[in-house]
Amino acid sequence: LVVAGDRATGVVTADGTELGAGQVVLAAGSLSGRLAGVPADVLPPVRPVKGQVVRLTMPVRHGPFLNRTVRAVVRGSHVYLVPRENGELVIGATSEEMGWDTTVTAGGVYELLRDAHELVPGITELPLTETLAGLRPASPDNAPLLGPTELEGLLLATGHYRNGVLLTPVTGDAMAEALTTGALPEVARPFTPRRFGAAVRTEQPA
Repeated sequence: LVVAGDRATGVVTADGTELGAGQVVLAAGSLSGRLAGVPADVLPPVRPVKGQVVRLTMPVRHGPFLNRTVRAVVRGSHVYLVPRENGELVIGATSEEMGWDTTVTAGGVYELLRDAHELVPGITELPLTETLAGLRPASPDNAPLLGPTELEGLLLATGHYRNGVLLTPVTGDAMAEALTTGALPEVARPFTPRRFGAAVRTEQPA
């Protein structure tokens, strides 16, 4: 981030190119709290939360094995099963406070398959296609950080935790209004970055 005086004025890309801007939206996912150049008092308090996912293949002979998305809570853990048109079945996702670790673990895969089996018996007989892990951006209250910060010209659109894709449309609408009018729409005002105190704002993951 480039800061001149008391406002954000642009960014510097990885190759060193400087791009000027009247307003800058920080939307860097789990890395939002690590963007170079952001003053400490407006650095978003975003921490990484690990999520493991498994992908299975639903053979044609099993169809229609599952033809709609299933969301549930099993043993206190959220689990979802999403069938794809290509015959793939996605099962997710764990929620682990493991810092920046993205290792796929046997325990994580076991928990996902165990919980999915509780919902759809027989699912463990499907071929395993892929296992993967990613990092979600979570704020201290696990709700999004949207809109202007205390630094003029810098806005946030991050901290969506488990609902980034789901909240994409409303986030886009809210940020468009904030960029054009200088204020968030009423529906998004509870998610202002200014809801956290300075001590919380400067807390960063290891």
